[in-house]
Amino acid sequence: MKYTLNENMVGINGIEKISLKEIIEKFLYPKNIKIKIEKDPYNINIELKYEDFTVYYNIYYYVDKEIPEFHTLSFSLEKLYLNDQIYIKVGEEAKKVISKIKKYFKENYKSLNYKYEANEYSGSYYFKNLDLTIFFEKCGRKKIVDGIDISLPYEDNPNILDVGKILKLDTLKNIFNND
Repeated sequence: MKYTLNENMVGINGIEKISLKEIIEKFLYPKNIKIKIEKDPYNINIELKYEDFTVYYNIYYYVDKEIPEFHTLSFSLEKLYLNDQIYIKVGEEAKKVISKIKKYFKENYKSLNYKYEANEYSGSYYFKNLDLTIFFEKCGRKKIVDGIDISLPYEDNPNILDVGKILKLDTLKNIFNND
């Protein structure tokens, strides 16, 4: 399947808001689901693993354990089309990927702003206006892309009652008191 950045530069393949139901409808049921529950602070992290991408859905409870404060969702991709012709992919040199992103921004009359972080072995470029992070590994003098992550804007006060039903997981149905 082809994963394309939405024209409004938020999300992929028409998904602009956090909705597990919409993800399941668009990409079908994942081949693997992992759930991690943290106790302090109380958070629920759900990983939906598909053949060529992963969805990370996180629910954060900071005030109390009954009502979630906010939730986040991101896609970890091997290949992302910025438009019909320009794509970036894992394994490319970071310099080439940044050049493609600059071209995309220029074509869309947007200013390019990004945050660069690196250590001795790896690093990342974060493009705030796309909620796009490019991760790289240093291989000698080259930086090779080893991850592409696109996030949806977080949402406060999420309604999570249907998460267990949507994912067909009785355990989550019990956690969220949803029969």
